[in-house]
Amino acid sequence: MTAAVYEYAPALVAWAAVLFKLPSIYRRPGDWPLRAYCLTLFSLALSLTLLISPVYFAVDSLLGAPNIARLLTHSLALVASWSVQAFLAYLNGPEAQAHRHVRRSGWVLLVAVALMAVFFFLAPVDEEAMDFVTRYANAPFVLEYRLVFLVYLGFALFNVVRLSWGYARVADRPALDLGLRVVAAGAVVGLGYVTHEAARVVAAQIGVDYPVPDPNTVTSALLAVSILLTIVGSTLPSWGAHVGIPSIYDWLNRCRSLRQLYPLWRTLCEAAPEIALTPPPSPLADALNFRDLRFRLYRRVVEIRDGELALRRYLDTTVPQYARVACAEAGIPAEQVAEIVEAACLAAAIRARARGQVAEHSAQLGQTMGESDVAGEAAFLGRVAQCRERSPIVTVVLARLERQELAGPSAASPLAG
Repeated sequence: MTAAVYEYAPALVAWAAVLFKLPSIYRRPGDWPLRAYCLTLFSLALSLTLLISPVYFAVDSLLGAPNIARLLTHSLALVASWSVQAFLAYLNGPEAQAHRHVRRSGWVLLVAVALMAVFFFLAPVDEEAMDFVTRYANAPFVLEYRLVFLVYLGFALFNVVRLSWGYARVADRPALDLGLRVVAAGAVVGLGYVTHEAARVVAAQIGVDYPVPDPNTVTSALLAVSILLTIVGSTLPSWGAHVGIPSIYDWLNRCRSLRQLYPLWRTLCEAAPEIALTPPPSPLADALNFRDLRFRLYRRVVEIRDGELALRRYLDTTVPQYARVACAEAGIPAEQVAEIVEAACLAAAIRARARGQVAEHSAQLGQTMGESDVAGEAAFLGRVAQCRERSPIVTVVLARLERQELAGPSAASPLAG
């Protein structure tokens, strides 16, 4: 039963995905990413269908060449790996640049398929064998055939991981973000298949027993999981919204924002207790509380901003200058300066409050807004909280303040240091 599932299920899932996406081609005939994506699904479905034993033997009989279905299967698998790279290239860059990448990688694909064909027809594989790798592991030219296939496939899967994860970071839809990450996970499992198969080839060539029991089952399982993840991830943007993926994402983002803001919020509540509607619970109690996430996040953002207002009189005007100079000296990108400066100002104000040092000339604190909505503001303050704990610029600013206090008023220039 398990063997039948591994043999038939991947092909059925792939053909279901082809039928699901095929109407889109007629609705958007000039969509290059869609064309590449549909070619990926179609090539993958054909490749998996050829691995079904009745189909495998029928194709060999029809073409009059034993195991020719194996060559066709592997060639179609490489076509699918090339076209999924093309799909991701169109998503990640300008169309003209993607066209150039697709053409270059297409030539590499043709070379790989041609080499595989040469090695296949030179190899003595004249007897039908569904367990092709095991039966012909030591046959001449099979090693070269397998290495060409695995090297190209491994390179392609590495690119899929890189491009999927990179585009997921800037995806504007939760279902697209999640789908690309699932595709990347499928490619990682595929790299596991490549590693497993390469190790089998090497072990057979050097005459060492392969330590994995039942390697054919491991191969089938890795392929099935990789293909399932890839198909689910690539189709998820089409159906994810209908099963509540955006709502799940919003819920997870609120949980994450509450976790990120907790240390800063608790510190501000301890420095200015009057800002808190209710006293902060313990970290564990707060982490395990999943009720009223929207309201709690709203209150947390408001109370952090109130805490910044309460600490404003402890922030000297030199501190933002120190922070900006330190950012310039460290070559910090412009888009990160605002959150680092705010983190340094918060750390300095909390320190001054603890020491009872009211600033003679106070600076503004908490006026660097991230976004107009609660989610955007929480994301900005989350980055501020992380910078306060991790940024070396904050440490530099606090150290300069310490030296200034030890040196006396003469060291008050923001460039002193």
